[in-house]
Amino acid sequence: MAKIIVFSGHGDWALGTDQFVQIPAKCRMKFYTMNAKTLSDGLGGTIDRGMVAGLEPDQEAGAFQAVPDMRLYPPTGLNIQRPDPATWHMVELPGMIPVDDKNLQLRINGQFGGGASLSVLFRLLAPAIRQADEVVLLWAACRAVQLKCAGGKSLGVNVMQR
Repeated sequence: MAKIIVFSGHGDWALGTDQFVQIPAKCRMKFYTMNAKTLSDGLGGTIDRGMVAGLEPDQEAGAFQAVPDMRLYPPTGLNIQRPDPATWHMVELPGMIPVDDKNLQLRINGQFGGGASLSVLFRLLAPAIRQADEVVLLWAACRAVQLKCAGGKSLGVNVMQR
């Protein structure tokens, strides 16, 4: 069975600054909202616990494919659902990432409001990914697109998808 790693919190992609990142070997990543869309707290809570069986992702990328280098922020104001501690680790970054067979739910500590990009998160997760036979990465955050860094004004594309 594949190891599940969930990225829980707020998320966005700043056009003009953040680029693309390659999905690590042995991994596939699932997004349950399209790029430039927000994610409901209810659906995010389902994804937080890895309960996605029967739920069709809006985008999926396999090993070595490129995805936007999304940024994960602290889950301020969100109702993050805790998975079963018997089979899951809840990890708050920066912090130690366990390297064992348990699934991981990752969050950014509230003191680090600038969050972390997927490229940084993938580097931090490398030992946990290497020890697994297969890894499913779940993005339980919005995929808002910040246009300010690209020199544009908000165009109103960050609307709720589900």
